[in-house]
Amino acid sequence: MAIAGCGDDDGAPAATSTPANGSDAAKALSLVSGWYRGRQVRYYDFGGGGAKLTQGSSIAGAPIFAFIRGMKADGSPDLVAGQNNVIDVKPGDAGYSDLWQVALVTVPSDYKANAAKSRADITASGYPLTVTQMFVNCPVVAEATRLEGGEKLVQGWYKGQPVFYPDFGANAPVAIPIWVFITGMDSRGMPQFVSGQSNIIDAVPMDAGYSAFWRVNLVTVPSGYSANSIKSADAVRSSSYKVTETDMVVNCPVVSVA
Repeated sequence: MAIAGCGDDDGAPAATSTPANGSDAAKALSLVSGWYRGRQVRYYDFGGGGAKLTQGSSIAGAPIFAFIRGMKADGSPDLVAGQNNVIDVKPGDAGYSDLWQVALVTVPSDYKANAAKSRADITASGYPLTVTQMFVNCPVVAEATRLEGGEKLVQGWYKGQPVFYPDFGANAPVAIPIWVFITGMDSRGMPQFVSGQSNIIDAVPMDAGYSAFWRVNLVTVPSGYSANSIKSADAVRSSSYKVTETDMVVNCPVVSVA
């Protein structure tokens, strides 16, 4: 596990799904285009990913267990070579979230990698456990999933069974705005998205305050609105269009900026 992420050392966002591991439902995950201050961005859409708002724009993470022998002289964890991380919830389970809060399991020198493959194993072992304030974005996907950008899947353990996820690294436990354009609501109360309009964000990786978790803001435009005539958050703010902040959170890690 690289401590910056969760791998091992050795219209609205497009309608994609994150099936439970072992499903063959998802074999390819394509990138989606959006706008960032007038520039095109490309990102993955993992849907809600189980992320839920807790207070304000904060979101909760589920625990992911990384195994260490102790701490190095520089203060970094001495990770157990070959040990896969352990999670205790997967998509469809109550409490699942693509955002994980790292917990360090300190094992003795004679511990053999992957002797523990579940939270129950960790609990039974009695090994010291330290919950950190590090959060990582690692959405669990089907083993068959292939990402357009070529990101590799990492294997972890879930109740003794292998699970797989791409590692998008450290992520603050907050949701920041994404603007989605609609013309109104239909008779069922569902938003009617503007065909051809790419969503708008106002932060990308390396920007202060960036998060891959986005809180959906609905921008209601008139029927004569021309798709992509607005390409920035500033333009949304300066327009007269109604903006409705929702409690919907989506996991959309940005991978490139034009």
